[in-house]
Order: sequence, then structure tokens, then C-alpha cells
Amino acid sequence: MGRKERIAKAATRTASQVRENAARERGRRKRTSSASGVPSHRHCSVCWAPIPLNAEPPVCSDEECEKTHEKRNASRKRLTIMLYLFPAIAILIALLTSI
Repeated sequence: MGRKERIAKAATRTASQVRENAARERGRRKRTSSASGVPSHRHCSVCWAPIPLNAEPPVCSDEECEKTHEKRNASRKRLTIMLYLFPAIAILIALLTSI
């Protein structure tokens, strides 16, 4: 068997493996989307329980989850304010001391 024949045989084998893998992947994608039987949903940001897509805020109906979400939201807002306020104060102090 010559070099050209070995290369052609290897190329044919590789091409058939790629086709098989692509066909297998297409079949896998089809199964996971519609055949799973699970309706579209999102998860509670606290306990990860399934909730409807249009739930706003993204928490379940549990009171503890609602309280925890409100605390996290308030903490996030406070942190955002501090991240802008403290550097602004430092720049202001630096400018005042340089004058």
C-alpha cells in the first residue's frame, strides 16, 4: 500500500467519523429541547425552586425567599452606592489637598 493510498484511507475514515459524530450531536440536541417534557421556566434566585418565566421578582411564593431577596437587593444597592461614593470622596480630598 502506497503513501497516497494510506492518506486517502485515513481521510475517508476521518470523514466518516466526523459524519457519525455530527449525526449523533444533532440527535442529542433534538432530544434535550422538546422531548424532555419540562415546560419553560426559571428558578427562584434564593432556593432554586422552579417558578414561571414571568415571575417578577425572580423568587418563589415562600415568605423567607422574598425576605432574603429584599435583603440581598438592598445590600447590592448599598454596595453600588459605596463603590461610586468612596472613590469620589478620595478624588475630592486629593484635589482639595493639591490646591
